Amino acid sequence: MTSDPNLSGRRIVITGAGRGLGRALSITAADHGADVVLLGRNPPALHAVADAIRLRTGRDSPVVPCDLAQPESIKEACGVVLAAAPAIDVLVNNAAPWLPGNIAELAEADIAATIAAAVTGTILVTKGLLPGLRQSSAADIITIVSTAGWAGWDFDGASAAFHAAKHGQSGFSDALRHELKDQAIRVAAIYPPDFDDTDPLEPDRHDAHGAPARSKLTNHEVVATVLFAISAPRCCAYPVIIMDNMRRQ
Repeated sequence: MTSDPNLSGRRIVITGAGRGLGRALSITAADHGADVVLLGRNPPALHAVADAIRLRTGRDSPVVPCDLAQPESIKEACGVVLAAAPAIDVLVNNAAPWLPGNIAELAEADIAATIAAAVTGTILVTKGLLPGLRQSSAADIITIVSTAGWAGWDFDGASAAFHAAKHGQSGFSDALRHELKDQAIRVAAIYPPDFDDTDPLEPDRHDAHGAPARSKLTNHEVVATVLFAISAPRCCAYPVIIMDNMRRQ
């Protein structure tokens, strides 16, 4: 664990913090000194992340249940976050349901839930926490989109509905950036390809050249990209960051 002056003491709200990328980002950001607020649908998973952070840093990370497919749940969660402290330095819109399959085979309810959580949920949680972001002198909004939200980019296995949801997040992030550019709030969208989840509490395995011993990106690289974006000098803005699997020759 290394305290980073660019992250130490910054209050970071992370959606989907109970598993995968959200869990890895929460633990890593806390390791660097950030005060992390954990949002997600699974309170036991969130509490497990909070316990891990407490053991590693000695600091508490508030757990706030939030279902992005339910507007009332979002409203309640945002109220809890802002009541605990008025300012938010970073919002990471990470939560989004994965939906594979052919459109003809998908249930209508699954399509609706995917769009509701990824698009409407992302918009509503951002709107709900915007008063807190405006209280920060150097706020960032980061949305984890995916290359499924970039025109012409193939994303194996993802359904057309998932692509539509990610394009919705992409359009929202781009428009929001223009809306907030004069309010000291940076807005960035990160587009990772399909990646593997690794456990931040386990040692990473590297090959003889020091590179990860696997053929595609992991959440470790995505976490590093998020921290890079929010740690950059305020004169630097990264509206779009596209990640790719750069294979060794």
